[in-house]
Amino acid sequence: MLKVTEISQTKRFFELGDDWNTLLNKSKDNNPFLSWEYLSTYWKHFGKGRSMRTLCIEDGCNTIGIAPLRLSHYGSMRPFGYDSIEPLAYRASMPEGADYTGLILSQRETECMQSLLKHLLTYNDWDFIQLYDVRGDSIIPGLLRKMSEAVPRFELIEGRLCPYITLPSSLDALMQKLGRKFRHNLRWYMRKLQKDCGRIELKRYDQLGSVAEAMNIFFKLHQERWKGRGLPGVFATQEVREFYTDVAMLFADKGWLALYFLTVNDEPIAVQYGFEYERKSYDALGGFDSSYAKYSVGNLLCLEVIERSIDRGLEEYDFMKGAEAYKFDWTSENRRNLGIRFVNRKLASSIRNIGVKVLRKTKRALD
Repeated sequence: MLKVTEISQTKRFFELGDDWNTLLNKSKDNNPFLSWEYLSTYWKHFGKGRSMRTLCIEDGCNTIGIAPLRLSHYGSMRPFGYDSIEPLAYRASMPEGADYTGLILSQRETECMQSLLKHLLTYNDWDFIQLYDVRGDSIIPGLLRKMSEAVPRFELIEGRLCPYITLPSSLDALMQKLGRKFRHNLRWYMRKLQKDCGRIELKRYDQLGSVAEAMNIFFKLHQERWKGRGLPGVFATQEVREFYTDVAMLFADKGWLALYFLTVNDEPIAVQYGFEYERKSYDALGGFDSSYAKYSVGNLLCLEVIERSIDRGLEEYDFMKGAEAYKFDWTSENRRNLGIRFVNRKLASSIRNIGVKVLRKTKRALD
């Protein structure tokens, strides 16, 4: 029989490192946002005001599953607010947090899910259990459907699209799949940039100095782009900059950091921040010098990074969460993130659920 134990103390959570990633490597839902490096850094910077509710699923002396969760309160004073058990690094609309969430189940997945839900239902301090931004190809929805008669009723919510490219064996093969006009424009902009400005190179972060120095260049290029649009940008606060820098340093030590710059005569003019993890490339954020916008340098950098990914034998290039139009110039492939939502049977939770649904419909109408 499986046993579920709760990790509510930060000290115990920070001791899990190696064991955590060993389980993650065996999980079918393995992605960098579930790594101990990412989640521990998130909690270090943004855990204040939330309660950790990470659960370990044990088979005898062996841990075979981890549910990285937290308890959060939303809204103002009671009874108008609500309490939600949700993924540890769920970001909602905030600039920090994970594009993908999930559970780490290394074996006996159905039994793990049953034990996990049974344990969560013993708590009475939540209104909703909300697993948002679960990848569309996760095993979690399938497990819940198989167990539908044995688990409480849940709502499956469609989330945002996540375009990706299944990488072919060569850049030429990829280029042939692109639209004729887009393919022509990429080549034209590259020639034009070389002719007008000089030597163009793709450089990795360690060719520009330390991780911290490269991240500062990244922040500057990203912020300049968004300030030009009258928007604050992701890195408007020191707290968020420190979080991204800490993640970058830990990922660099693991060989997971994919921080690339397009340079002209050794001067960085565009940047892409992402990860290279388990034979996949993740494109998280970017930025560029607006004075080079007429050369479509964001797309030129993307082309260079994709070529490098193919050369390194990576299998997928993930644009991640968001259906921005430029992504579909590159690919027609996409997944959709999912939300899985349970409502507590308490009367107060049912009433709050009505309020949440009204707000959701109102937001959709305004969007």
